Amino acid sequence: MKFVKYAFLAVILATILPCHSVAKAVVTPRAYMFGFIANFSDSVVYFTDIQRVDSVWYDHKTKFLLGRSSYANQLRDHFSNNMKMPHRTCVVIYGLTRNDIEKKFLKMKKIYTKKFAGQYDVRTLNENEFHFTSVDMSPEDQQQIVAKPVKADKKKPRKNGKRQSRDGKRPPRK
Repeated sequence: MKFVKYAFLAVILATILPCHSVAKAVVTPRAYMFGFIANFSDSVVYFTDIQRVDSVWYDHKTKFLLGRSSYANQLRDHFSNNMKMPHRTCVVIYGLTRNDIEKKFLKMKKIYTKKFAGQYDVRTLNENEFHFTSVDMSPEDQQQIVAKPVKADKKKPRKNGKRQSRDGKRPPRK
């Protein structure tokens, strides 16, 4: 009898819990991204400059960029139409802060300039040649959830783990 109760409870929980774990799409006022373009039959690789893009959608739970295929298609279309280089593999990397994307950019660029030095011809597309445009991923039936902009300011460290005011004195308890 206990086994039946536990099995019934497990079935109920299994149907209820997945409904609550669905991540929501969130739009951030700004994000930074760059593109990487390569053709694996060619030794020339391209990097775009780090660009600020307004209204970027991402998955709140996984922090994964939504519409990444649309951003990659913008790069692919630019190479096919303007530069007459079809069949390129385009990758878009993004970050919510400038420091985060700069670390990713330098790490990836170091791979092609230092680790594989001489094997690849690394070229850069500046913002005048190509610029990402934001992609609207808002669902029609849901309201937009706007994330607050991420501040890059560093907080002052606490002394002894206690809050202190600007003059160094501990604030009174309420």
